[in-house]
Amino acid sequence: MSSGAQHDLGYLRFLSRWDHDESAVLKSIGALAGRSVEFSGRPPPQDSGGLFGLFERSPMAAVSQREDGGWVLPYNPWLAYRKIVEERYLPPTKAPLHARLPFDYHRVPGWLRLALYPLVAGKAHASQGEAPGNPNWPIERRLDDFRASLFDELQSDPRSKTRASVWPGGARYPLLMTHDIDTKQGMKAAGPILDEMIALGLKPCFFLVAHGYEWDQGFCDAVREAGGEIGLHGDLHDNRIAYLPREEVAARLDSCRDLIVRNDIRGFRSPSLLVSDALYEELSTRFSWDSSVPDTDTNTLLGPRRGCGTVFPFRRSGSLVLPTTMPADDRLQLLGHTGLDLISMLRSKWQYLREVGGLCHFLTHPEPHLFGRKLTRDLYGALIEEMLAEGDCWVTTPSELAEFWRRAETSEGQ
Repeated sequence: MSSGAQHDLGYLRFLSRWDHDESAVLKSIGALAGRSVEFSGRPPPQDSGGLFGLFERSPMAAVSQREDGGWVLPYNPWLAYRKIVEERYLPPTKAPLHARLPFDYHRVPGWLRLALYPLVAGKAHASQGEAPGNPNWPIERRLDDFRASLFDELQSDPRSKTRASVWPGGARYPLLMTHDIDTKQGMKAAGPILDEMIALGLKPCFFLVAHGYEWDQGFCDAVREAGGEIGLHGDLHDNRIAYLPREEVAARLDSCRDLIVRNDIRGFRSPSLLVSDALYEELSTRFSWDSSVPDTDTNTLLGPRRGCGTVFPFRRSGSLVLPTTMPADDRLQLLGHTGLDLISMLRSKWQYLREVGGLCHFLTHPEPHLFGRKLTRDLYGALIEEMLAEGDCWVTTPSELAEFWRRAETSEGQ
Protein backbone atom coordinates (compact mmCIF):
# COMPACT_ATOMS: atom_id res chain seq x y z
CA MET A 1 0.00 0.00 0.00
CA SER A 2 1.47 3.31 -1.04
CA SER A 3 1.79 5.80 1.80
CA GLY A 4 1.06 8.55 -0.68
CA ALA A 5 -2.22 7.09 -1.94
CA GLN A 6 -5.19 9.44 -1.86
CA HIS A 7 -8.41 8.77 -0.02
CA ASP A 8 -11.88 10.15 -0.70
CA LEU A 9 -13.86 11.25 2.34
CA GLY A 10 -17.13 11.43 0.40
CA TYR A 11 -18.47 8.04 1.42
CA LEU A 12 -17.39 8.28 5.06
CA ARG A 13 -18.81 11.78 5.22
CA PHE A 14 -22.11 10.43 3.89
CA LEU A 15 -22.13 7.70 6.56
CA SER A 16 -21.40 10.21 9.32
CA ARG A 17 -24.42 12.32 8.30
CA TRP A 18 -26.69 9.54 9.59
CA ASP A 19 -25.73 10.64 13.10
CA HIS A 20 -27.30 14.07 12.53
CA ASP A 21 -31.03 14.75 12.60
CA GLU A 22 -33.41 13.67 9.86
CA SER A 23 -33.22 16.97 7.99
CA ALA A 24 -29.42 16.71 7.74
CA VAL A 25 -29.69 13.19 6.32
CA LEU A 26 -32.29 14.32 3.79
CA LYS A 27 -30.07 17.22 2.78
CA SER A 28 -27.12 14.86 2.29
CA ILE A 29 -29.17 12.41 0.24
CA GLY A 30 -30.68 15.24 -1.80
CA ALA A 31 -27.23 16.67 -2.57
CA LEU A 32 -26.15 13.28 -3.90
CA ALA A 33 -29.28 12.90 -6.01
CA GLY A 34 -29.25 16.47 -7.33
CA ARG A 35 -32.87 16.97 -6.25
CA SER A 36 -34.94 17.17 -3.08
CA VAL A 37 -35.73 13.91 -1.30
CA GLU A 38 -38.24 13.22 1.45
CA PHE A 39 -39.28 10.28 3.60
CA SER A 40 -42.91 9.31 4.08
CA GLY A 41 -45.00 6.45 5.34
CA ARG A 42 -45.50 4.88 8.73
CA PRO A 43 -43.02 5.02 11.61
CA PRO A 44 -40.61 2.07 11.59
CA PRO A 45 -41.59 -1.05 13.57
CA GLN A 46 -40.29 -1.68 17.06
CA ASP A 47 -39.29 -5.34 16.73
CA SER A 48 -35.88 -6.39 15.48
CA GLY A 49 -37.24 -8.45 12.59
CA GLY A 50 -39.29 -5.58 11.23
CA LEU A 51 -36.47 -3.06 11.68
CA PHE A 52 -33.78 -5.12 10.00
CA GLY A 53 -36.29 -6.20 7.35
CA LEU A 54 -36.64 -2.60 6.17
CA PHE A 55 -33.04 -2.73 4.98
CA GLU A 56 -33.54 -5.86 2.88
CA ARG A 57 -35.25 -3.87 0.13
CA SER A 58 -33.54 -1.87 -2.57
CA PRO A 59 -33.07 1.74 -1.40
CA MET A 60 -34.93 2.97 -4.48
CA ALA A 61 -37.82 0.51 -4.21
CA ALA A 62 -41.21 2.17 -4.82
CA VAL A 63 -39.73 5.69 -5.02
CA SER A 64 -42.19 8.18 -6.46
CA GLN A 65 -41.52 11.53 -8.10
CA ARG A 66 -43.31 14.77 -7.27
CA GLU A 67 -44.39 17.30 -9.88
CA ASP A 68 -41.41 19.49 -8.98
CA GLY A 69 -39.02 16.58 -9.71
CA GLY A 70 -38.32 15.71 -6.09
CA TRP A 71 -38.29 12.09 -4.92
CA VAL A 72 -40.33 10.52 -2.14
CA LEU A 73 -39.11 7.37 -0.37
CA PRO A 74 -42.14 5.52 1.05
CA TYR A 75 -40.41 4.72 4.35
CA ASN A 76 -38.01 6.34 6.81
CA PRO A 77 -34.62 4.56 6.79
CA TRP A 78 -33.07 7.16 9.10
CA LEU A 79 -35.46 6.45 12.00
CA ALA A 80 -35.03 2.70 11.53
CA TYR A 81 -31.25 3.09 11.43
CA ARG A 82 -31.26 5.06 14.69
CA LYS A 83 -33.37 2.43 16.43
CA ILE A 84 -30.96 -0.30 15.37
CA VAL A 85 -27.63 1.38 16.13
CA GLU A 86 -28.95 2.39 19.56
CA GLU A 87 -30.32 -1.16 20.05
CA ARG A 88 -33.83 0.13 20.73
CA TYR A 89 -35.18 -3.22 19.54
CA LEU A 90 -33.90 -4.90 22.72
CA PRO A 91 -36.44 -5.21 25.54
CA PRO A 92 -35.85 -2.90 28.50
CA THR A 93 -34.11 -4.67 31.35
CA LYS A 94 -33.56 -4.06 35.02
CA ALA A 95 -30.27 -4.90 36.66
CA PRO A 96 -29.91 -8.68 36.15
CA LEU A 97 -28.64 -11.16 38.71
CA HIS A 98 -25.02 -10.93 37.55
CA ALA A 99 -25.12 -7.19 38.31
CA ARG A 100 -26.57 -7.71 41.79
CA LEU A 101 -24.20 -10.28 43.24
CA PRO A 102 -22.84 -9.34 46.70
CA PHE A 103 -19.30 -10.23 45.57
CA ASP A 104 -17.04 -9.70 42.58
CA TYR A 105 -17.95 -12.51 40.18
CA HIS A 106 -14.35 -12.54 38.91
CA ARG A 107 -13.46 -14.38 42.10
CA VAL A 108 -14.88 -17.40 40.29
CA PRO A 109 -12.13 -19.00 38.14
CA GLY A 110 -12.32 -18.04 34.48
CA TRP A 111 -12.89 -21.56 33.18
CA LEU A 112 -15.78 -21.97 35.61
CA ARG A 113 -17.30 -18.60 34.66
CA LEU A 114 -17.25 -19.71 31.05
CA ALA A 115 -18.93 -22.99 31.95
CA LEU A 116 -21.63 -21.20 33.96
CA TYR A 117 -22.24 -18.52 31.35
CA PRO A 118 -24.98 -20.45 29.48
CA LEU A 119 -27.03 -20.50 32.67
CA VAL A 120 -27.10 -16.71 32.50
CA ALA A 121 -27.19 -16.06 28.76
CA GLY A 122 -28.96 -19.18 27.54
CA LYS A 123 -27.90 -22.16 25.47
CA ALA A 124 -24.98 -21.61 23.12
CA HIS A 125 -25.95 -21.80 19.44
CA ALA A 126 -22.86 -22.82 17.54
CA SER A 127 -24.14 -22.04 14.05
CA GLN A 128 -25.60 -18.92 12.54
CA GLY A 129 -29.00 -20.44 11.88
CA GLU A 130 -29.72 -21.92 15.32
CA ALA A 131 -30.32 -18.66 17.19
CA PRO A 132 -32.86 -15.99 16.27
CA GLY A 133 -31.49 -13.62 13.65
CA ASN A 134 -31.77 -9.83 13.58
CA PRO A 135 -28.96 -9.11 13.71
CA ASN A 136 -27.47 -12.01 11.81
CA TRP A 137 -24.28 -13.45 13.29
CA PRO A 138 -21.34 -13.40 12.68
CA ILE A 139 -22.00 -11.11 9.68
CA GLU A 140 -24.83 -8.57 9.58
CA ARG A 141 -24.62 -6.59 6.38
CA ARG A 142 -28.09 -5.19 5.71
CA LEU A 143 -27.70 -1.65 7.13
CA ASP A 144 -24.33 -1.06 5.54
CA ASP A 145 -25.29 -2.63 2.22
CA PHE A 146 -28.38 -0.42 2.14
CA ARG A 147 -26.44 2.78 2.79
CA ALA A 148 -23.76 1.83 0.26
CA SER A 149 -26.39 1.15 -2.40
CA LEU A 150 -28.12 4.42 -1.56
CA PHE A 151 -24.83 6.29 -1.92
CA ASP A 152 -24.28 4.72 -5.34
CA GLU A 153 -27.79 4.90 -6.75
CA LEU A 154 -28.64 8.47 -5.77
CA GLN A 155 -25.57 10.18 -7.15
CA SER A 156 -26.22 12.56 -10.02
CA ASP A 157 -22.62 12.17 -11.24
CA PRO A 158 -21.87 8.49 -12.02
CA ARG A 159 -18.15 9.24 -12.09
CA SER A 160 -18.19 9.89 -8.33
CA LYS A 161 -19.43 6.40 -7.51
CA THR A 162 -16.41 5.25 -5.56
CA ARG A 163 -15.97 3.84 -2.08
CA ALA A 164 -12.48 2.42 -2.53
CA SER A 165 -9.46 3.61 -0.57
CA VAL A 166 -11.39 5.87 1.78
CA TRP A 167 -9.08 5.43 4.77
CA PRO A 168 -5.68 7.09 5.40
CA GLY A 169 -2.89 6.05 3.06
CA GLY A 170 -5.35 4.56 0.61
CA ALA A 171 -6.18 1.72 3.02
CA ARG A 172 -9.29 -0.37 2.45
CA TYR A 173 -10.14 -0.74 6.13
CA PRO A 174 -8.84 0.07 9.64
CA LEU A 175 -7.30 -2.65 11.83
CA LEU A 176 -7.60 -2.30 15.62
CA MET A 177 -6.42 -4.76 18.27
CA THR A 178 -7.96 -4.23 21.71
CA HIS A 179 -7.67 -6.22 24.93
CA ASP A 180 -9.87 -6.16 28.05
CA ILE A 181 -7.88 -6.78 31.24
CA ASP A 182 -10.65 -7.94 33.59
CA THR A 183 -8.59 -9.33 36.49
CA LYS A 184 -5.20 -9.22 38.17
CA GLN A 185 -4.38 -12.47 36.37
CA GLY A 186 -4.97 -10.67 33.09
CA MET A 187 -2.79 -7.80 34.27
CA LYS A 188 0.07 -10.23 34.94
CA ALA A 189 -0.27 -11.78 31.48
CA ALA A 190 -0.50 -8.48 29.59
CA GLY A 191 3.24 -7.79 29.26
CA PRO A 192 4.11 -10.68 26.93
CA ILE A 193 0.94 -10.00 24.95
CA LEU A 194 2.01 -6.39 24.42
CA ASP A 195 5.40 -7.56 23.17
CA GLU A 196 3.82 -10.02 20.74
CA MET A 197 1.32 -7.51 19.37
CA ILE A 198 4.01 -4.91 18.81
CA ALA A 199 6.21 -7.51 17.12
CA LEU A 200 3.35 -8.23 14.72
CA GLY A 201 3.21 -4.53 13.83
CA LEU A 202 0.01 -3.61 15.68
CA LYS A 203 -0.90 -0.66 17.93
CA PRO A 204 -2.72 -2.41 20.78
CA CYS A 205 -5.18 -0.77 23.13
CA PHE A 206 -5.56 -2.28 26.61
CA PHE A 207 -8.69 -1.54 28.67
CA LEU A 208 -8.03 -1.63 32.44
CA VAL A 209 -10.48 -1.70 35.36
CA ALA A 210 -9.75 1.30 37.59
CA HIS A 211 -10.37 -0.23 41.01
CA GLY A 212 -10.36 -3.93 40.15
CA TYR A 213 -6.65 -4.57 40.78
CA GLU A 214 -3.36 -2.72 41.06
CA TRP A 215 -2.28 -1.29 37.73
CA ASP A 216 1.21 -2.03 36.47
CA GLN A 217 2.17 1.55 35.68
CA GLY A 218 5.35 0.47 33.93
CA PHE A 219 3.24 -1.65 31.59
CA CYS A 220 0.85 1.25 30.90
CA ASP A 221 3.76 3.54 30.05
CA ALA A 222 5.25 0.86 27.79
CA VAL A 223 1.96 0.55 25.88
CA ARG A 224 1.91 4.24 25.10
CA GLU A 225 5.63 4.40 24.27
CA ALA A 226 5.08 1.57 21.78
CA GLY A 227 2.36 3.53 19.96
CA GLY A 228 -0.63 1.90 21.65
CA GLU A 229 -3.00 3.34 24.21
CA ILE A 230 -4.79 2.66 27.48
CA GLY A 231 -8.59 2.71 27.78
CA LEU A 232 -10.87 2.58 30.82
CA HIS A 233 -12.86 -0.61 31.40
CA GLY A 234 -15.03 0.86 34.12
CA ASP A 235 -14.34 1.57 37.76
CA LEU A 236 -15.27 -1.99 38.76
CA HIS A 237 -16.08 -5.02 36.62
CA ASP A 238 -19.30 -5.67 38.53
CA ASN A 239 -21.63 -5.07 35.53
CA ARG A 240 -23.59 -2.44 37.47
CA ILE A 241 -22.62 0.88 35.92
CA ALA A 242 -25.04 0.54 33.00
CA TYR A 243 -27.98 0.07 35.38
CA LEU A 244 -27.34 3.04 37.66
CA PRO A 245 -28.97 6.49 37.58
CA ARG A 246 -26.98 9.17 35.83
CA GLU A 247 -25.60 10.82 38.98
CA GLU A 248 -24.21 7.50 40.24
CA VAL A 249 -22.67 6.78 36.84
CA ALA A 250 -20.97 10.17 37.00
CA ALA A 251 -19.62 9.52 40.50
CA ARG A 252 -18.17 6.18 39.45
CA LEU A 253 -16.47 7.62 36.39
CA ASP A 254 -15.12 10.59 38.34
CA SER A 255 -13.54 8.24 40.88
CA CYS A 256 -11.17 7.18 38.06
CA ARG A 257 -10.01 10.70 37.24
CA ASP A 258 -6.41 10.35 38.50
CA LEU A 259 -5.79 7.22 36.44
CA ILE A 260 -7.43 8.80 33.40
CA VAL A 261 -5.16 11.84 33.57
CA ARG A 262 -2.00 9.85 34.40
CA ASN A 263 -2.45 7.53 31.42
CA ASP A 264 -3.95 9.99 28.92
CA ILE A 265 -7.09 7.84 28.67
CA ARG A 266 -9.45 8.98 25.93
CA GLY A 267 -11.68 5.94 25.45
CA PHE A 268 -14.06 3.75 27.41
CA ARG A 269 -15.41 0.21 27.21
CA SER A 270 -18.15 -0.88 29.57
CA PRO A 271 -17.73 -4.13 31.54
CA SER A 272 -19.42 -7.00 29.67
CA LEU A 273 -20.39 -4.47 26.95
CA LEU A 274 -23.46 -3.38 28.93
CA VAL A 275 -24.71 0.11 28.06
CA SER A 276 -27.56 2.51 28.78
CA ASP A 277 -28.69 6.03 27.93
CA ALA A 278 -27.52 7.28 31.33
CA LEU A 279 -24.07 5.82 30.76
CA TYR A 280 -23.72 7.34 27.29
CA GLU A 281 -24.85 10.75 28.49
CA GLU A 282 -21.98 10.78 30.98
CA LEU A 283 -19.44 9.26 28.61
CA SER A 284 -20.01 11.98 26.02
CA THR A 285 -18.60 14.67 28.36
CA ARG A 286 -15.61 12.65 29.60
CA PHE A 287 -14.22 10.56 26.73
CA SER A 288 -13.41 11.05 23.06
CA TRP A 289 -14.88 7.71 22.08
CA ASP A 290 -16.55 4.55 23.37
CA SER A 291 -16.22 0.92 22.31
CA SER A 292 -18.95 -0.89 24.24
CA VAL A 293 -21.14 -2.20 21.41
CA PRO A 294 -20.57 -5.06 18.94
CA ASP A 295 -21.84 -4.85 15.39
CA THR A 296 -23.47 -8.22 16.03
CA ASP A 297 -23.24 -10.75 18.85
CA THR A 298 -24.95 -13.96 19.90
CA ASN A 299 -25.77 -15.60 23.23
CA THR A 300 -25.29 -12.35 25.09
CA LEU A 301 -26.24 -11.11 28.53
CA LEU A 302 -28.87 -8.91 26.84
CA GLY A 303 -30.51 -11.64 24.78
CA PRO A 304 -29.95 -14.27 22.06
CA ARG A 305 -28.80 -11.55 19.64
CA ARG A 306 -27.72 -7.92 19.97
CA GLY A 307 -25.63 -5.37 18.12
CA CYS A 308 -25.64 -2.01 16.36
CA GLY A 309 -25.84 -3.60 12.89
CA THR A 310 -23.03 -1.51 11.38
CA VAL A 311 -19.27 -1.95 11.06
CA PHE A 312 -18.70 1.81 10.86
CA PRO A 313 -18.47 4.38 13.66
CA PHE A 314 -21.67 6.09 14.80
CA ARG A 315 -22.83 8.43 17.55
CA ARG A 316 -25.11 7.80 20.48
CA SER A 317 -26.03 10.62 22.87
CA GLY A 318 -23.06 12.55 21.56
CA SER A 319 -20.56 9.73 22.13
CA LEU A 320 -18.60 8.46 19.14
CA VAL A 321 -18.95 4.67 19.20
CA LEU A 322 -16.33 2.44 17.56
CA PRO A 323 -18.09 -0.93 17.38
CA THR A 324 -16.20 -4.15 17.93
CA THR A 325 -16.61 -6.25 14.80
CA MET A 326 -14.48 -9.41 15.07
CA PRO A 327 -16.12 -12.11 17.24
CA ALA A 328 -14.60 -11.87 20.73
CA ASP A 329 -12.29 -14.62 21.95
CA ASP A 330 -14.57 -15.58 24.85
CA ARG A 331 -17.59 -15.83 22.55
CA LEU A 332 -15.77 -18.08 20.10
CA GLN A 333 -14.55 -20.33 22.91
CA LEU A 334 -18.06 -20.49 24.38
CA LEU A 335 -19.39 -21.61 21.00
CA GLY A 336 -16.72 -24.27 20.67
CA HIS A 337 -14.60 -22.71 17.94
CA THR A 338 -11.00 -23.86 18.29
CA GLY A 339 -7.95 -24.42 16.10
CA LEU A 340 -8.45 -24.08 12.36
CA ASP A 341 -12.20 -23.67 12.86
CA LEU A 342 -11.54 -20.54 14.94
CA ILE A 343 -9.28 -19.13 12.24
CA SER A 344 -11.87 -19.92 9.58
CA MET A 345 -14.54 -18.02 11.50
CA LEU A 346 -12.30 -14.99 12.00
CA ARG A 347 -11.06 -15.05 8.42
CA SER A 348 -14.58 -15.01 6.97
CA LYS A 349 -15.46 -11.93 9.04
CA TRP A 350 -12.19 -10.21 8.10
CA GLN A 351 -12.85 -10.80 4.41
CA TYR A 352 -16.29 -9.24 4.74
CA LEU A 353 -14.89 -6.21 6.57
CA ARG A 354 -12.20 -5.81 3.93
CA GLU A 355 -14.87 -5.97 1.22
CA VAL A 356 -17.03 -3.20 2.69
CA GLY A 357 -14.22 -1.09 4.20
CA GLY A 358 -15.49 -1.31 7.76
CA LEU A 359 -13.64 -1.50 11.07
CA CYS A 360 -11.75 -4.75 11.65
CA HIS A 361 -11.85 -4.43 15.43
CA PHE A 362 -10.58 -7.32 17.56
CA LEU A 363 -11.66 -7.79 21.19
CA THR A 364 -9.63 -10.24 23.28
CA HIS A 365 -9.01 -10.93 26.97
CA PRO A 366 -5.50 -11.56 28.39
CA GLU A 367 -6.96 -14.07 30.86
CA PRO A 368 -5.30 -17.46 31.36
CA HIS A 369 -8.23 -19.35 29.80
CA LEU A 370 -8.60 -16.99 26.81
CA PHE A 371 -6.05 -14.84 24.94
CA GLY A 372 -3.59 -15.51 27.74
CA ARG A 373 -3.09 -18.97 26.22
CA LYS A 374 -0.09 -19.00 23.92
CA LEU A 375 -1.77 -21.43 21.52
CA THR A 376 -4.69 -19.04 21.07
CA ARG A 377 -2.37 -16.10 20.43
CA ASP A 378 -0.40 -18.11 17.89
CA LEU A 379 -3.61 -18.78 15.96
CA TYR A 380 -4.54 -15.12 15.98
CA GLY A 381 -0.99 -14.16 15.08
CA ALA A 382 -1.03 -16.36 11.98
CA LEU A 383 -4.22 -14.69 10.76
CA ILE A 384 -2.93 -11.19 11.53
CA GLU A 385 0.25 -11.88 9.57
CA GLU A 386 -1.94 -12.96 6.65
CA MET A 387 -3.94 -9.73 6.94
CA LEU A 388 -0.88 -7.51 7.10
CA ALA A 389 0.71 -9.30 4.15
CA GLU A 390 -2.11 -7.98 1.93
CA GLY A 391 -0.79 -4.48 2.60
CA ASP A 392 -4.17 -2.75 2.42
CA CYS A 393 -5.15 -2.13 6.06
CA TRP A 394 -4.65 0.92 8.25
CA VAL A 395 -3.05 -0.24 11.51
CA THR A 396 -4.29 2.28 14.04
CA THR A 397 -5.47 2.97 17.58
CA PRO A 398 -9.05 3.81 18.56
CA SER A 399 -8.09 7.41 19.32
CA GLU A 400 -6.39 7.88 15.94
CA LEU A 401 -9.46 6.42 14.24
CA ALA A 402 -11.79 8.66 16.26
CA GLU A 403 -9.83 11.75 15.27
CA PHE A 404 -9.92 10.79 11.60
CA TRP A 405 -13.69 10.18 11.78
CA ARG A 406 -14.24 13.61 13.29
CA ARG A 407 -12.45 15.14 10.33
CA ALA A 408 -14.80 13.26 8.01
CA GLU A 409 -17.79 14.48 10.03
CA THR A 410 -16.77 18.12 9.78
CA SER A 411 -15.37 18.12 6.24
CA GLU A 412 -17.22 20.06 3.57
CA GLY A 413 -19.60 18.27 1.26
CA GLN A 414 -22.86 16.37 1.54
